[in-house]
Amino acid sequence: MAKYTVVEESVETKSEKRVRVFLAVMFFIQVVLAASFPLMQGDVDGKGMAALSAVKLMIQPNGYNSFQEVLVAIYGAVLVVFPIVAFFFCLLDKKSKKKYVVSALTSVLCPIIICFGVGGTIAIGGVFTLFINIVTLFMTSQGFQATRMRERAS
Repeated sequence: MAKYTVVEESVETKSEKRVRVFLAVMFFIQVVLAASFPLMQGDVDGKGMAALSAVKLMIQPNGYNSFQEVLVAIYGAVLVVFPIVAFFFCLLDKKSKKKYVVSALTSVLCPIIICFGVGGTIAIGGVFTLFINIVTLFMTSQGFQATRMRERAS
């Protein structure tokens, strides 16, 4: 006769699920904003002020001629890739706290790049993205708390 053991799986609570889905939606909106709206205005190529979205930062039609242009492309890639990674973490990670760590890192790193990156001033897409990052950081802390309460109860 074989012995069977019961392994309790940690089941996600309703509040954790709501926070996780909310974070995924916020990161999706952030990706759309970064790709379509101008995040900052700056003088990148020496031709004057231009509105810069993250895609315009990454793609240089004439290639990368200097280190500054490569750095600008890296900034643009971070503003697009990090929210995409955070979106998939929030969408797929139902049991661990990794989604909250990635969410917190993204919510801190993207505003730093927008505020202190290559642009001289913040454009309208950057303002919306900063607001979304503040809300996302707040909801990340709520998700940490909900997960901690579930773990404490079991």
